[in-house]
Amino acid sequence: MIHEGKRNKDNILVLSVDIKGAFDNIQHQSIVNCLDNLNCPLNIRNIFENLLQTREAILNTQEGQETREQKQGCPQGSCSGPALRNLVGNDLLNQDWSAHTSIQAFADDFVLVIKARKKEDLRRSAQESIGKFITWADNNNLEELPDKINYIQFRRWATRPRIYWKGERIKFKLAIKYLGVHIEDKLSWRTYLQQQATKEHQLQ
Repeated sequence: MIHEGKRNKDNILVLSVDIKGAFDNIQHQSIVNCLDNLNCPLNIRNIFENLLQTREAILNTQEGQETREQKQGCPQGSCSGPALRNLVGNDLLNQDWSAHTSIQAFADDFVLVIKARKKEDLRRSAQESIGKFITWADNNNLEELPDKINYIQFRRWATRPRIYWKGERIKFKLAIKYLGVHIEDKLSWRTYLQQQATKEHQLQ
């Protein structure tokens, strides 16, 4: 979508969002709701609901052991854990995004790619997409990591659009890191190679 937008002389904004403890904070009820929305066969749906129910965490305190009901978190170490988390993530990916917006995710890292010809259209589309993301996160009791929300822009303007996340202006970056790779507005490998060279120097 970035290359297509550059060919069409669109302005492109890439927004990076990180969910806090995506595996640990997934609500069990959100998983069951997703299974219901997908019309999952009842027997399979009930298997997963039973798997998630009556889970308890035992804590050792000065007064003795305390038992708390566990209502969130994918079963650690299970084969189904990543799939259950992806069910909730796919609920966001499969929403009705505009033709000018693309969303991708890997585990708890999300990227929104938004393109528009005009600056105001780009700002408005970005805010609409952000609003949709926030609604999904709030409905599933998930939190974003504010210090890891930033954006990069492939632009033709001297000034950048002001976009906000819950009232806070989102930071503009010359390069963003996604899945260990630094993406910069020139689409070169310079920043990534510099970071790798720094790490190698530190190991020597």
